[in-house]
Amino acid sequence: MTVQRQQWARPGVEIEVVPIERGPFSMEFATEEALAAPYILDAVRRAEKDGVDAVVLDCCVDPVLRAARETVRIPVMAPTHSGLHVASMLGYRIAVLGMRNGQHALEEHIRAYGFDRKVCSMHVVDCPPADLIESQAYCLEIIEREIALALSGHRADVILFGCTAMSGYVGGLADRYGVPIVEPMACAINMAIGLVSMGLSHSKICYEALPVRGVAPGSIDVP
Repeated sequence: MTVQRQQWARPGVEIEVVPIERGPFSMEFATEEALAAPYILDAVRRAEKDGVDAVVLDCCVDPVLRAARETVRIPVMAPTHSGLHVASMLGYRIAVLGMRNGQHALEEHIRAYGFDRKVCSMHVVDCPPADLIESQAYCLEIIEREIALALSGHRADVILFGCTAMSGYVGGLADRYGVPIVEPMACAINMAIGLVSMGLSHSKICYEALPVRGVAPGSIDVP
């Protein structure tokens, strides 16, 4: 996965893949997002303190995106949010291919981000994330089958991958099926690079930082 992320590095752009200190085995359920949240936010804060220009959250659950943007001033990008925006510029009917366990979170994001009228179908790639990362042959067969179904059965004109573990399957599919295949981490990384180059970041009116509060007995101190 590190090589796939660093392919977008270029002169003046350094990409570092940083694992969080602790977290669940996978990131497919809201419970797993909640368990990982403190460690994600800590990593985002440390990145800003270390002089990093932007952060990309590497999961299509878009874990704690709002909280991360409230926490720092540097751009924080997430793959589903970025991928939907890019896909919407390439066609009017978007088919999303995601994991079975992440379908509900994806659907909630699609509605919350305002893309529910542009997503024409949702498709399940029913194999473990670990097998996707290892590029098992049967995973590609499932992806190809669901793309064909999206095109023939739902008249999709853009395919959006809904799991960052699917990054290694993009090559060749666009030419084979004649439609854009949108890989969300590529979108998030390159949008982050673009924002930095334009001197832009998220609005602190929209993503307001926490006010200074008193500490009540038994309360959790927020960094």
